[in-house]
Amino acid sequence: METKNIFPAWLQEFKRFQALKSQLFLFGNIYDCYYFPVNYKEAKDESELKYAKFNDIKELLQKYLLLQDFEVVSYFDVIDGISLTSSDPKINIDNVCTSLQLKNRDAEAYLKNAKAKKLDDAVAFYRELMSNTNKLTACIINFASRFTSNPNALEETIKPTYLKMVKAAQESYAFSNKEGMRNIIVFICDKLNDVPAWMLIENPLTKEINISKPGREERERFFFQRNALFYSEGQEPNLKEIGKIFPDLTEGFPNRELENLITISKQEKIHMNKMKEIIELFKYGLRENPWEKLDYAKVEEAADELRKRVLGQEKAIEKAVEIVRRSKLGLDSIDKTRPSNKPKGVLFFAGPTGTGKTELAKSIAELIFSDEDAMIRFDMSEYNDSNSDVKLIGSPPGYVGYEAGGQLTDAIRKKPFSILLFDEIEKAHPKVFDKFLQILDDGRLTDGKGETVYFSQSLIVFTSNLGMFKDDGSGKRTQYVLYSDDYKTIEKKIKDEIKTFFGSTLNRPEIFNRFGDNFVVFDYIRPDIAAKIIVKNLNVIKTNLKKIKNIDFAYTNEFIAEFFKQCADDNLEMGGRGIVNRIETHIKNGLTNFMFESRKVENCTISVKVVNSKIVFE
Repeated sequence: METKNIFPAWLQEFKRFQALKSQLFLFGNIYDCYYFPVNYKEAKDESELKYAKFNDIKELLQKYLLLQDFEVVSYFDVIDGISLTSSDPKINIDNVCTSLQLKNRDAEAYLKNAKAKKLDDAVAFYRELMSNTNKLTACIINFASRFTSNPNALEETIKPTYLKMVKAAQESYAFSNKEGMRNIIVFICDKLNDVPAWMLIENPLTKEINISKPGREERERFFFQRNALFYSEGQEPNLKEIGKIFPDLTEGFPNRELENLITISKQEKIHMNKMKEIIELFKYGLRENPWEKLDYAKVEEAADELRKRVLGQEKAIEKAVEIVRRSKLGLDSIDKTRPSNKPKGVLFFAGPTGTGKTELAKSIAELIFSDEDAMIRFDMSEYNDSNSDVKLIGSPPGYVGYEAGGQLTDAIRKKPFSILLFDEIEKAHPKVFDKFLQILDDGRLTDGKGETVYFSQSLIVFTSNLGMFKDDGSGKRTQYVLYSDDYKTIEKKIKDEIKTFFGSTLNRPEIFNRFGDNFVVFDYIRPDIAAKIIVKNLNVIKTNLKKIKNIDFAYTNEFIAEFFKQCADDNLEMGGRGIVNRIETHIKNGLTNFMFESRKVENCTISVKVVNSKIVFE
């Protein structure tokens, strides 16, 4: 039977090159379990195939190689030593030297030491097996990543062992009576760079094969082979419908994680018809989804709630409410032909400083999760060097900082249901944008430890000051967006500059496209909004004074108008933050000094007014 559609892609490649190369290096997803059609030679079509589960790559390779007419298959690792299987029942580990008529008188000694887990002797023995002319032989060496700490600066003691490996490949015997099949040696390693580069480069005897995670067809096959093991009491399983979505929902899952879904289903008694719930429980460890629990009344009032905290930015609030509603109804993937792992939503806030970009992200977190701390903020000015992408996902094993983990991946693992804020993204190093692209496209990242984290329950907010300033041609930055500009002008200037940044400066137009129509430009704080900000902050001071000191803080509308005129009108370009700074200087500090000097520190009424352009407390 044709194996192209029933073997995993990596095993198809292995089969293609096993007669062409004498030395094969397997790397990648080597710690998984595997499913293999053990009767593929007898089966007439796919319906007759019987897939067996192999707990590790050793078991799979031994079975596969024997089915591929290898007559002797030997396996070695430095923990368990050497073992051997054969299609000839008369051949075993104790008589293999005589059965294969190995001529080197030291072969028995090498074998004895290989049983004692000595790597150099195992390689020397495999060199003898590779040159034997009696039985088609495959030699497997596992944990090849652990032979040296520095593969490209080998210790003197290990150099001869690697040279013997190369010699073994060179001395491989090809059987003319077996369609050119030859003895092979297979190395299993975590990563290809764990092997000395000189063994691989321009070596016609060598083939590197990446064992990838199960592809879509394999995951689909897994479901139809193993679906009977999911919990299914009390309701008829909808196999056809689940079979359609299962491969998409499990994108990037190795076989062991697919098996874990069965365990979760049984353990939690979640019916297989609720496959999305099973998978989300595995991904996030939480059975209750805060997005789905979000109260309808809360969503209906979302715009009003956000307006209480963010003033004068109606367009941004409308866009945020759209995403919240869409997520509540589970319609974030309605425009996709397949279930998507992409984030719940993406917002790109741009515009003048101090206009509420960060505050709106906090407000959304408070609205959805009843907790401002559900917003995870990353200041991208801290990620502007060439190593910044590693800071986000963590160093790989063996590198400095591996134990610390990735700052982004660790954060999202702890809080998968969150608002992610990437502040001032234009300051990030270009390498970091590769991670953004992966998050926006796939909704997941793999950290330095090889563990995958998912962003499909996150709302991601990017902020930027792009467009506010522009190079004048002589290297100086001049203000491009002016307070005197109307909103339409501001919006056009900023959007044009954002497009230029991604398209020309960064040369990454594909990232710009991933943001879609989610760019929201914030306006300057205008005088009517500034007055509301003043009132809002004075009310906070008033409430806290009453609560802490039982002091009534009194002010009039005339005071607010006069305070704006005297203290805030000249600082509106700095946004709400500039107004708050003036309130701190003139009100908070002035009030503190007045209370201290007058000894009126509780149980009284303090009023404030403007007299002769000065703030006066009484």
